[in-house]
Amino acid sequence: MSFHGIRRERVTPWKRAPKAHRPDVERESMNNKPKRRRFYLYPQNRHLDAYTNRAALTVSRSVVSLESYSGEEMIFQCSGTIVDSVDTCNIILTTASLLRCSTNRNSVVDNIKVIVHLFDGRSFDGHIESYDFHYNIAAIKIQLDTLLPVASLAYLNDSIVIDPSQLQGSEKKSFQLRPHSNSFDLFPGVSIIALGRLNRKPYDIMAAPGEFSIDRCHSGDFYCKELFMTTCKITICGDGGPLINHYGKIIGICFYAVGSSVFLPINIASIWWEHHKKYGYVGSLLLECGLLY
Repeated sequence: MSFHGIRRERVTPWKRAPKAHRPDVERESMNNKPKRRRFYLYPQNRHLDAYTNRAALTVSRSVVSLESYSGEEMIFQCSGTIVDSVDTCNIILTTASLLRCSTNRNSVVDNIKVIVHLFDGRSFDGHIESYDFHYNIAAIKIQLDTLLPVASLAYLNDSIVIDPSQLQGSEKKSFQLRPHSNSFDLFPGVSIIALGRLNRKPYDIMAAPGEFSIDRCHSGDFYCKELFMTTCKITICGDGGPLINHYGKIIGICFYAVGSSVFLPINIASIWWEHHKKYGYVGSLLLECGLLY
């Protein structure tokens, strides 16, 4: 995927500091423990404009908080997104760090237990459906009597228009694998938003606006080369949460890295999940077959 473009600053007359507390918008207490620090820790996340708020609230009901335990010991906490809901089965895509053993990065923690917190505060046991440590993604299943809100996905286009101003009149193309999806043109400097959910009451949705960067991820914490950089500032509890555009469509899965945030394009995560549903095996097969870029 190659990018050539002119950086274009987005200016909006609607940007303003909020006058009152919004019930589902993130606020910060500086006394929080490090792992539980909200996105509001960073100044750029404190005053969200109307477009960011609207996009975040559009998808907020599909964003969950997750915790993993080994016995009574908490292993990891992160965020995730509901991407599939059939009958009583609801699938959440998140980071594989939720399951990863600290002494062996390619194995799952012994006697692991996963807890999922929904937008309304309800909590359920999560069951590991699939995971891939190379791409750092995992699918967690929860069983409910009712269907949960499923996030809309936006496949990233492989070809990018050179002049970003030409994108204003472009038409959206449908994404074949999921009827609720649309394609999305991504170019350096475009505004994007990283989301997460706090793992304690009132289970706030958290938003971190930023921009897409042409830079590749060089962090030693990740193996795959398909990750891209973003200027969004998240905390560790936002690891595995969705990256969205200003229409509230999921374009990637965010991973927390010290000093930066990176994301896996939703193209890869979606093909990975569809392959698992069809064949039950994922592993490195997709990469070997050239299905992922």
